[in-house]
Amino acid sequence: MTTVGTKGDNQSAEITQIDTKLQESSGTISEDEFWISVENNVHDVDDKTDKPQIQRIPLLLLEKNSNKIRYDPVVVSIGPYYHGRSDLASLEKLKIPIAQKFVRACGNNVSSSQLYKEVAKVGDSARKCYEKDAIPFDNESFNKMMFLDACFVLQIMSVYYETESPHDKKNFLRSSDLVFVCRDLLLLENQIPFLVLKLLMKFRFKCEIDGIMLIMNFLDRTAIMPPEGSTCINAIKKFVQRMMGCGVQYDGWEIVMDAPHLLHLAREQFIGSSPKDKNKEISVKWYSNQSVTELESSGIHFRPSQTNRVTDVKFKSHLISSTLTLPPLKVDDSTISLLFNMAAYEMCSQGPSDYRIMSYICLMDSFINHADDVKWLRKRRTLINHLGSDKELAQLFNGIGNDLIFDPYAYADVKWQIENHCKNKARVWIGEWMHDHFSSPWAFLASLGVIFVIALTMVQTYFTVFPP
Repeated sequence: MTTVGTKGDNQSAEITQIDTKLQESSGTISEDEFWISVENNVHDVDDKTDKPQIQRIPLLLLEKNSNKIRYDPVVVSIGPYYHGRSDLASLEKLKIPIAQKFVRACGNNVSSSQLYKEVAKVGDSARKCYEKDAIPFDNESFNKMMFLDACFVLQIMSVYYETESPHDKKNFLRSSDLVFVCRDLLLLENQIPFLVLKLLMKFRFKCEIDGIMLIMNFLDRTAIMPPEGSTCINAIKKFVQRMMGCGVQYDGWEIVMDAPHLLHLAREQFIGSSPKDKNKEISVKWYSNQSVTELESSGIHFRPSQTNRVTDVKFKSHLISSTLTLPPLKVDDSTISLLFNMAAYEMCSQGPSDYRIMSYICLMDSFINHADDVKWLRKRRTLINHLGSDKELAQLFNGIGNDLIFDPYAYADVKWQIENHCKNKARVWIGEWMHDHFSSPWAFLASLGVIFVIALTMVQTYFTVFPP
């Protein structure tokens, strides 16, 4: 894993090219000619950095063949990058009947040709969202693909959220297929521009909020983390959202409307809205990485947080021990693929620059070294393992963090407090003693037996010295 502050690699490469061009030019140039040449090339760099919103997986992440399966679709292609692949042909044939069903759901006043023409109007904007060399389609073919894919995505969301009857589900997809489709809809290279989805949602829903709630509910069901704890505040929030009508906005409305694609929304939901980062005030220094097992034995106990946000990592000191709360993480094949793709999205030149997902993965990697660490997290209900054995999950986290970069300020306050706890020898000694003697019922009974024997010995000694 690598720390990073800003995304400057691409611009550094561009500047290197400028320098090379200048060196290849005539050996003797005036100072004015030199600066004119620099200014001209800087404008070229600015043009080149205007890159598409839906980019390919960075090559660094594809060097390991074992990782490639995390980025490739299994059953359906969305967008141009995997369009026409033979192993995805079976669901490709279903897109037309599914699109017809979506059009019928829009009402009698809407036709498929009308919707297609609306999509064609934004075809040029949608095309610019992808890398140019990956779109070997003419305008008509590309627009048809956008139309069918957008109808497919929105209709699948309706089915997955159970707004369709069970009979309608059986017409097209089996339950097993639906699980893989939902996985494929959140792959980085399998995205459709959100502007196309927003366009069709206007015809499908009377109120814009209904379309947005459909998407957010879909993301809730495909979330990496379990739903938030059923606290009174969370229940009130959900009630208010359900009771909202047209024209009412909720927290995150602008995030949804300005999102480039679904994966971006999934990431925003995983991160959640958080206050201005106070970690910047903490000086960044080297922190020792200790595993869950080591921290537990030192008196730091892991607990699940009440929210399902990656930013909800908190440390609290008590009189003797300390508590580290983590958002509970559900791990299976789909959620691992989602983690991989959100991390890849952050590594793209046009991706988010806060590196929150990669920082979270690296944090978990620092906690998990062996199967025993996974076992402790499962025991503390901060990790739900549906992937395989504890050893497999430990190896997965150890491997996923190798090629990632992270924000050195992320979780700096938590790391600083952990470091302070571990430097307090008295608290560590007490924690180790409590861990050794009270971590399990058998250890507790054994310790109780020892205390009982010592007490009896003391009583016997007393009456020996001072007989009644």
